[in-house]
Amino acid sequence: MEIAGVWIGRIAAAALAVAMAGCGAGGANPAAAQSVASSSPDFAGGARVVTNLDQLSSANTTSSLVANRDLLKAPAAAPAANQQTTTNSTLARLYLANPTANLYTGDTKPPPGDATLLNAKARKYPEFGYAMLRQTLKAAQEIEAAKFGQYALPSDIKPVVLRLTLNSHGRLTDIAIEQRSGVAKVDQAMIDACKKGMWAMNPPAGAMAANGVYAIRFEGLVQNYSYDLGGNYTYATHLGLSLL
Repeated sequence: MEIAGVWIGRIAAAALAVAMAGCGAGGANPAAAQSVASSSPDFAGGARVVTNLDQLSSANTTSSLVANRDLLKAPAAAPAANQQTTTNSTLARLYLANPTANLYTGDTKPPPGDATLLNAKARKYPEFGYAMLRQTLKAAQEIEAAKFGQYALPSDIKPVVLRLTLNSHGRLTDIAIEQRSGVAKVDQAMIDACKKGMWAMNPPAGAMAANGVYAIRFEGLVQNYSYDLGGNYTYATHLGLSLL
């Protein structure tokens, strides 16, 4: 009986060893792995489960990622040189970068307008500069309301830039056009407004140019602001001046 028990134990151990060998051989069998991979579900974009690492591509898949990373880190390309020969306007930088959107309105509020002193010399004599700008702004808005009517201004309008000369008594004696807006009626409105508003009583002597006159660089920008049921527009008017 003891001998029979020994033989039964040896047979059981041999069977266990064969079973373990079979499992190990199956785990390392590429054909078996391939059959499992081929039966695995497909995913969107053609991706599928891979259980055998031998099936992975040997291509360098990180090269494109490195290139993309370097591209993102690269400095932005410098903009092309601006070939435009028109005057570099301060009001263009202040207002055309953030244009006023057209608004429908049914109220009767006065149209918006503002005045800006554009250089240090003008800001040194604020009473002189602001007084003339306020007079000119009032005249410009009256002209726009009377002559523009239902006219929608183009979105690419430019500031009108004028060179003005006042004599030693503060009287306007000369107007020269340095830049046009692109709309003739706006150019004429700014010229007419300057004729009405650009004058001063008792102008400060320190604001004179070296030749004994008051040299002014005037900028005027007009933009669509709102319109009513009748299609009548109101306009935002921005004026500025520099003392030369």
